[in-house]
Amino acid sequence: WVCVSMAVFIGVELTVSMLIGHALLRHALSVPLSFTIQGLLHASSYLLGGFLIGLISPNRRISEPAAGAFLSVALMFALTAFMPSVFYRWDGAKVLIAGTLALVFAVLGARAGEKLTGNL
Repeated sequence: WVCVSMAVFIGVELTVSMLIGHALLRHALSVPLSFTIQGLLHASSYLLGGFLIGLISPNRRISEPAAGAFLSVALMFALTAFMPSVFYRWDGAKVLIAGTLALVFAVLGARAGEKLTGNL
């Protein structure tokens, strides 16, 4: 379920960014506003992904979505090794902070999904 969780989080993030992010960021008035919108979309995608995992998992799953969220953040940061910009480089502190935030949102979403299905 950890690998499934990683795939769900990456898929949800891509879907949210393509559907909602594109519409919102097209009209963003400033760079700080676009960064804020991007951050909120990232957080909401981990919350929604955790919720979906809580809904579709056959048993109680809380730690698996949490690990999947953290690992999906680490995977995305690992891919920055191929980016030419210094802004998008691997940084352990960034991975720890972003991974922990993703983990928290994933757990909140998974708990809500499990609660809705009656597994919690």
